[in-house]
Amino acid sequence: MAAVVLVLAVIGGCLLAGTLQRRWRWLRTLSQGLLVSLVTITLLLAAGEAYFRYFYADTEGRLASNNWMERYWQTNSWGYRDREWTAADWQGKTTVAIVGDSLTAGWGIVDPADRFSDVLAAELGSDYAVFNLGVPGSSTPEQLDTLKALPVQPDVVIVQYFLNDIDYASLSLGLNLNITDIPPLAQESHLADFVYARANAGFGHDYWALHYAAYDNPAVWRVHEGELNAFADYVESIGARLIVVNFPNLQDPVTSVAYVDRVAQVFEARGVTDILKLYDVAAAWQREDVIVSPRDAHPSVALHHYVGETLYERFFQTAGASG
Repeated sequence: MAAVVLVLAVIGGCLLAGTLQRRWRWLRTLSQGLLVSLVTITLLLAAGEAYFRYFYADTEGRLASNNWMERYWQTNSWGYRDREWTAADWQGKTTVAIVGDSLTAGWGIVDPADRFSDVLAAELGSDYAVFNLGVPGSSTPEQLDTLKALPVQPDVVIVQYFLNDIDYASLSLGLNLNITDIPPLAQESHLADFVYARANAGFGHDYWALHYAAYDNPAVWRVHEGELNAFADYVESIGARLIVVNFPNLQDPVTSVAYVDRVAQVFEARGVTDILKLYDVAAAWQREDVIVSPRDAHPSVALHHYVGETLYERFFQTAGASG
């Protein structure tokens, strides 16, 4: 950012010098015209920078997402995007702990009430306490740690799975699946961040190719399978019911079926039957109805509502939950 300002200042200084000199009229005329253009462009860039720095908020782009979080992301004393809880709030109630990553936390969802956790809680009614323990960027082992840290032992555990939950297993073997090369200017300038994010909207082909390859890597898959089983082992050890919400790649659900279904099979092999597979609905819906925006591939409000309502109908309503 400072380098850009310096370059503009140097160019402006040279053009000003050309404007003030009297020896070459053609140079003075050219410098005057270019100086006016430079000032105009600089003012437009400054106005754009001010707008994107102080007014614009979006969930794509590193800097724009900071603005979005300042407006819409509030956390409780536990550090989660959830209501404040006290022991009295869950005493005598059926407790439901929902763990996951940014999909559970509601990345891109302005009103937390539109997340699937809150939709489910509204359906279940006052006899249930539903904790949203979503942590953006977390993988399966970290989600297990989150569950263990909960100050109440839940009756039901809902784990939301997404394809990049294999990242931790890959990292444990020295493989980084999230290599990014963001230009320095886009890390400092809000305007440049906006342009870069628009030009690289969503997850690219290389990102998904790396992740699919991780599932096909026997060593990585063996580690990740162990992580999934460790999670299920813990839930079983505390006597809780386990429900799995399995999200595909919402940008390309068909291609991703083979990989997310492999995860479902790990749980099914253990006798877990409460698995909500979202491949079909993601493939059947129009893409703009499935994701937050063309620039954000997280689940839309409509899909969150579908997930929350379907969880209730399939796994709670038949058990006599109050709604």
